[in-house]
Amino acid sequence: MVVEELDQLRDAYEGCQLIAFGDLSTQMILITDSQSNLTREALDQLCAQASLVLGSGKKVALGTQPSQKALLSDATSLRVFLRASAEPHDVLCCLSTPDLDVERFVADADACLRRISEG
Repeated sequence: MVVEELDQLRDAYEGCQLIAFGDLSTQMILITDSQSNLTREALDQLCAQASLVLGSGKKVALGTQPSQKALLSDATSLRVFLRASAEPHDVLCCLSTPDLDVERFVADADACLRRISEG
């Protein structure tokens, strides 16, 4: 189940507050981890932000081509966005504290997204 995949990923990282699976073409979050308490509007804004930084389809806001991953950080939070390789509209969004072990998280999140997207 997708929720269990998202829960396992979130639980593996202290400070990880939200993991969500979305669709870049519609800019909508489809499924979140079971602990998510964000409103539908806040979730869809997160997906819209992912679409902006990663690009959606042939439309790219930043750079010259769509990206596979993006990190956005400020003093209190870190956002990680990953695009699925096989399904370019599938995206995983993460909200975390800034001290997340990004390298390890991205590897685990990419594997999680692959299982969800290709499963």
